[in-house]
Amino acid sequence: MEAATPPPLPSAISEVRRTDQFKGDQLSIGGINTTSTWLWQGPGTTSPRQLWMPLDLLVGQMGFQRKFLLGKEFLEWYGIQSPFSGLQRRTLGDEVALDVTPWLNALGVQLNRAKNRLLVELPQPQLQTLRQGKGSSSNRLVLDLTGPALIQRKGDDLLLQLQATARQESQLRRLGLKARREPRGLRLVDQSTKISTLTLKEPWRIVLDGISPTRSSSRQRSNQSFQGALLNPDIQSLIKKGVILDQRIVQVGVKRIHLYRAGVQNKSSSLLLRPLAPSHAQPGLRYLNQLAQPAKALVAVNGGFFNRVRQLPLGAVRLDGRWLSGPILNRGAIGWDQSGPLLFGRLQLIQELIVSGKRRWPLGMLNSGYVQRGLSRYNRSWGPTYSALSGEEQALTIREGRVDAIYDQASLVRGVPLPEEGDLVVARAGTALPALVGDSVTINSRSSNPLGELPQVMGGGPLLLTKGKVVLNGRQEGFSAGFLSVSAPRTVVAQDKERIWLLAIKGANGSDPTLLETILALKQFRMTDALNLDGGSSTTMLIANKTVMTGRGIAPRVQNGLGFINF
Repeated sequence: MEAATPPPLPSAISEVRRTDQFKGDQLSIGGINTTSTWLWQGPGTTSPRQLWMPLDLLVGQMGFQRKFLLGKEFLEWYGIQSPFSGLQRRTLGDEVALDVTPWLNALGVQLNRAKNRLLVELPQPQLQTLRQGKGSSSNRLVLDLTGPALIQRKGDDLLLQLQATARQESQLRRLGLKARREPRGLRLVDQSTKISTLTLKEPWRIVLDGISPTRSSSRQRSNQSFQGALLNPDIQSLIKKGVILDQRIVQVGVKRIHLYRAGVQNKSSSLLLRPLAPSHAQPGLRYLNQLAQPAKALVAVNGGFFNRVRQLPLGAVRLDGRWLSGPILNRGAIGWDQSGPLLFGRLQLIQELIVSGKRRWPLGMLNSGYVQRGLSRYNRSWGPTYSALSGEEQALTIREGRVDAIYDQASLVRGVPLPEEGDLVVARAGTALPALVGDSVTINSRSSNPLGELPQVMGGGPLLLTKGKVVLNGRQEGFSAGFLSVSAPRTVVAQDKERIWLLAIKGANGSDPTLLETILALKQFRMTDALNLDGGSSTTMLIANKTVMTGRGIAPRVQNGLGFINF
């Protein structure tokens, strides 16, 4: 949720004129309804001058792809390609949005606006042939089409909005895929997060990479629901040991709020709470099950904030005593070890660089996508290389207590290696480098709160409850007034006197909770401590590797998560 962080450097976000603007939150894409904010500019109801739609929606419900080419990232849909660096973007509610009119006009997408509802239609093409790769490409399937088709990720399934024959459905089944023809297209069961897609034109094609058989039975298909996931034998065993997994609806004012809960006793011998994050490289986003499966997490939710466009972390993640990403802006966080309950508080990492034992320089962030003027520090937990995150940077590397190399902007744009043992100190926005090659350097670091010294840390914000008291203060944590007042799906980590809870929350009647309404809902369950995590389209809960809840009905990609794993 990039909108959670105020831009510290001049932003490329464009400003759309307010004349002839229409905003709504109801969408129908290919006849399938969803809730997501959109912004229309133009006086008509069928041909906007600009149409701003959330990036997550384009990827999850239409089939847009993010791809790298010659070291640059592009957004592409059926051969229409634009570099990310040149795309105008703006914030809509809690989402990053792009103007999609160039793509939609070029492919003949039909648009219709009526009050707060937007209809997006693309005629269904005919599937002509299926071509499977051979040898090392046997997990690739090419679909030849008569025109472009919408690609939608619905829960754990992949929906291709195209017309297929019974024979083609049988072909897919022979490949081990659970394929099902529906009025809205061809559904591939349990493939949403397993398959990556590529769209091509001249001729029109969809390329599916990573196809894998599914053994879904009629009983397993119900696992798409919360109650169905509870039938998993491993989950049944946990429930017998006292783990709580349930759904509740509570009334807060005029709103009915739906909570999905997973609770484990403090000092449990059944499950252990653990950050879910890639240990080898922080840049990049992944589906939650791609983070949960390697850690063998039986229950998981998405975690802290991240920059969705640049796919970088924006808050604290500490795994087994190692900072994968440092805290920012004194935001709320939790820390814990195996022996006790969670510690809640606000957290900063106070770092200082000392040159030749005398000159002292403050260091801002550690392994963070939060870009600001001054000095920031990166080490191998960030990944094997560092590439420039802003337009004016220089850097130095420190090995064995001495500066051994200096890099200019051109080198950083190409990418420089991060030392196995050592640090890269990056100076941004005209800040001078603090040392020269050969200078001796010491880096001191400490946490502002004892929770930052614990082996496991997860950041989010704002902090909601501590010791039973409401402590919501978004301004103190660097959140904008708009973020604090918005209604959105929520992900929360909390505890009461007995249990640690992971919660995914959204409106039961389509009206999502504000942060204050979330607190009031938690108070009804006698939670004593609670931290808001990333929400909106990021909100996701998995049980036994099945997606049981998403904030916007789309399986999102996230940077990190929290999970209960076998002790």
